[in-house]
Order: sequence, then structure tokens, then C-alpha cells
Amino acid sequence: MKVLWIGGDHPRHLYYINTIHRVFPLSGAIVEQRENLIPQPEPGLAPQDRDNFIRHFANRAEAEERFFGDQTRPDCPTHLVGRAGLNSRESAEFLASIAPDVVLIFGSGLVKDPLFSSLPPQTLNLHLGLSPRYRGAATLFWPFYFMEPPYAGTTFHYIVSEPDAGDVVHQVVPKLDPSDKIHDVACKAVAESAQAALGLMRILEEKGHWERHRQRGTGRNFLASDFKPEHLRLIYNVFDDDMVRQYVEGKLTSRAPKLIRQF
Repeated sequence: MKVLWIGGDHPRHLYYINTIHRVFPLSGAIVEQRENLIPQPEPGLAPQDRDNFIRHFANRAEAEERFFGDQTRPDCPTHLVGRAGLNSRESAEFLASIAPDVVLIFGSGLVKDPLFSSLPPQTLNLHLGLSPRYRGAATLFWPFYFMEPPYAGTTFHYIVSEPDAGDVVHQVVPKLDPSDKIHDVACKAVAESAQAALGLMRILEEKGHWERHRQRGTGRNFLASDFKPEHLRLIYNVFDDDMVRQYVEGKLTSRAPKLIRQF
């Protein structure tokens, strides 16, 4: 079974695919060089919002270092691209040269033609969010903003032209510990999804397919531009990044999600 990965180069992306690569060696990878892990706040922010922005992304980098450590790109034929080059003719030709049976996607920009049309039928995307309730961008942040920490999970789904809208294969939510902060939950979701991906690959190897579940309901579809530093006031100034503890101790109510599972 020839496997190709399309993904980003942040620690969480590389941890995910390196976990898979050790068990199911990749035949190739298309790696998108992503933005800096710690972005700079825009000028003109109120001091409170600037401080929250800096804290939020510094904490994200610290959590990824703690959970994932140093990660390098998998040792396999690799096509390295910038954001503008992901959906290029060169990317499509590279994929065709590998002729994979399976493509796994995690951490890249939206896959479009001509690359999209080159994908094999068994192409599975890992979306950081529970679709369809949380689709689009920053979908491990928004469950906290809406005070629903148990909805900070992931969705494996078939890729279609519409973002995060393909048939669902499997969903993951991490076990929440009272000491978890917002980025701990995100990192745990990725780590548990990497293990789930191994289980999904074994199912594909044995059965040749995954059970598919059509997404039902509308949910929310977030754009990257929907996130504003002011949203962080709820996380840090109201809850002091202690929302998980309050949820676990019953001081914050939220229904648990109904998950789609293969195992």
C-alpha cells in the first residue's frame, strides 16, 4: 500500500505523520511551509489584547514543544512548497509520479485543482475540529470561546471540494484532565489522532475501505478572519485559561458530543 502525505511543517503536523511513517512508511510527501508558529500582534491593539495575543501563541509553541519535541520531515521523496505552490501543476505531477493508493492530509491549505483532481479515492483529511459543528479555521479554539471544551476534537473525513464537508470516517476527543489548558487539549487531540490514524490504516489494510457517514446538520463554518485578539479576553481574562477544570468539576455545563467511530 503506497501512502502519500500532504501537510504542513509545524511540530503537530510532523508528529502526526512521523507517527504513521514509522508503521506505514510513506512513499512520498508534499510539505507546505507554513507561517511562523508565533505570529506578531498587529499594531494598535489595546494593551490587554496585545498581552493576551502574545501569551496565547507563546503558550501554543511551548505546548507543542512539550508534547511533540523536535520533529523533522519524514525520510521519503518530498515536494516542498509554499502556500502558493500547493495546488500547482508541479504538485499534481509529483503526486502522479508516486501513484499512491492512499493520501493522508493534515495541516496544509485547502487542496484545489489541479492537485485535487489527482487525488486517489482513498484520500483522508484530518480536520482539527468536530465537523460539522466546528468547520473551517481555528476550530480547536472556538469550542473554548463558546464554552464547550468537550467539543475540542478532531474529524477524519474524505476530502471534497468544500472545506471539511466530506463523509466522516472517525472522530477523536481527548480525555480532559483538570489541569489541562487550551493548548494542552489541542496537543492531546493531535497525539490521540495520530494513534487513531494507525488504527484506521490497519482497517484499510484489512478491509480495503472505511465506513462512511454523511455529515448532517449545519454547524458553524469559521474563516481565519473571524478570529480577533479580543476573543482571547474570555479565555484569559475571564477564565484565566482554567476552563477545563471548571468543566470537569461541573461548574461549567456542556453536553458531550456524539462521535462517529470506526473502533
